[in-house]
Amino acid sequence: MKKLILPAFALMVLAQWAVPIKMIIESESVLTSGTEYKFRTAPIDPSDPFRGKYVTLRFDAEQFETDTTYKFSDGEEVYALLSVDSAGFARISKLYPGHPTDAADNILKTRVNYASIYNGRQSISLNFSFDRFYVEESKASETERVYWQTQRDSAQVAYALIRLKNGEGIIRELMINDRPILEIVRESNEK
Repeated sequence: MKKLILPAFALMVLAQWAVPIKMIIESESVLTSGTEYKFRTAPIDPSDPFRGKYVTLRFDAEQFETDTTYKFSDGEEVYALLSVDSAGFARISKLYPGHPTDAADNILKTRVNYASIYNGRQSISLNFSFDRFYVEESKASETERVYWQTQRDSAQVAYALIRLKNGEGIIRELMINDRPILEIVRESNEK
């Protein structure tokens, strides 16, 4: 019995390291070789937009309307087929209840927040998994200020650059008028 304790302990330690290492490798794969999309951000309730070291984001594309051929349910995992509008921003062109067989790098796995039907149309609110933009703690308050100032000014365009691969999306950068927000924060701190 004593001879099994050390190998069992070693196996347990390896398993505990394997899971986070696998997650890191998969995230890096999405960031380095995923297809990039621009998702326009949407204003959210300003009572709690910033939690510690990240900005909470909402996206225009999270609201989708479709016919009632298939009735989506609250909490259901779905797959969104993405396209790009004339301004270059990602939008959902179709939702699938299961993983489409002809999936490419323009499919995003997401979850239905809520779905409602009115006049034969189904309104669906989605929860994208990439709803947090993490920043260094020393830049957190200034990043929040710049982001919320942009959200109040309709002349400015805020969006996130998202890398997408195998249905998973990761935020690469938060942009304000085609400039990274951290660059804007750095410049405002230098003044």
